[in-house]
Amino acid sequence: MKYLKFKVFALFLALTTLTGCLSDDENYCSQTIYPFVSNVTGPETALTGEEIVLNVSFPIVSNCATFVGFQQNNVFPRNIYPAVQYEGCQCSGTTSTQTEEYTFSADEPGEYELKFANGTTEDNSQYTYITKTITVSDPD
Repeated sequence: MKYLKFKVFALFLALTTLTGCLSDDENYCSQTIYPFVSNVTGPETALTGEEIVLNVSFPIVSNCATFVGFQQNNVFPRNIYPAVQYEGCQCSGTTSTQTEEYTFSADEPGEYELKFANGTTEDNSQYTYITKTITVSDPD
């Protein structure tokens, strides 16, 4: 079911990108998309002040895509979304998976919940998430 949702999302993203390319207006051929995350890997523990890196994978469509960073709220649980900029009116429509590094650190010990959107519920009323809980402790 998740694979089917991924395929449907990739097709939707390709169609919206390519549809935008039919306009003569150059500004219409530029947009930022927040794709759903397909995988998150990395450590689940850290020391206070230590930076850890999580590898975040998500689909991109076409040769017009450029990863621009992660969007997130500043409270916990933290919701995190990759941001991909699509530029140009002559896009290939090829889908591939891109993996980028998300860096996390905390100055206080505790458990920190990071939520990466990876789809929506069947009725599209809510996001579903890949949740990573990072336990941060003081060094001994």
